[in-house]
Parts: sequence; structure tokens; C-alpha cells
Amino acid sequence: MQALESNAESERAAQQQKAEADNRKRRQQEEAAQRKRAQAKAAAQEQANRERQASINRQREIEDQDRSYENRYKELQLKKLETQVNRENDLINADLARSKAETDAVQSGAEASRNVSKGLQKNLQDANRHWWEK
Repeated sequence: MQALESNAESERAAQQQKAEADNRKRRQQEEAAQRKRAQAKAAAQEQANRERQASINRQREIEDQDRSYENRYKELQLKKLETQVNRENDLINADLARSKAETDAVQSGAEASRNVSKGLQKNLQDANRHWWEK
């Protein structure tokens, strides 16, 4: 009976060792699985961070491009206004030149009339004088 008990005890010890080995193996597998899950989670988080940063960078590029377009539009509007002002200045200068030419023509006509009048007056005065007054 002792042999049976000894045999049963050895068998229990072997089963216990096997159970402990199975437990160790299961814990190791669980730890490995947990490490894999943690690595996968970290990789997914890193990928999400990269995608979020890429999205932020794209948004910044779009905003920079929008600002660039706005600045270009403002520059073009300013050039348009400058061109309009220059045209208006040219029109004003042309109008002033035309006005001056008209004034010069009126003054020339007035001077010519004055000269003719003076000449006629002198001729009339000379005609009314006697030969000895000349």
C-alpha cells in the first residue's frame, strides 16, 4: 500500500509540476499577448499621432496658401487702383492742357484784336491830322 501511496504521491507531484509548468506557460503566453497588445496599441497611437500631425500640416499649408492668395489679391487691387489714379491724373493733365490751350487761344485773339484796334486808331488819328502835323 505504501507503494501505491508513494506512486500516487509521485503522480500527484508530477501532476502538480505539470500544472505549475502549464500555469507558467499560460502566464508567459498571456504576458506575451499583453506585450503584443501594448505594442499594437502604441503603434496605433503613433500612427494616429502621425495622421493628426499630417492633417494639421495640411491645414496649415491650406491656410498659408489662402493668406498668399489674399495678399496677391490685395496687391492686384492696389495696382488696379494705382492704374485708375494714373488714368485720372492723365485725364486731369490733358484737361488742364486743353484749358491752357483754350486760354492761350483766347489771349492770342484778344491781343490780335487789340493790335488791330490800335492800328486802326493810329490810322484814323493819322488821317485826321494835317500834313504839317505829321
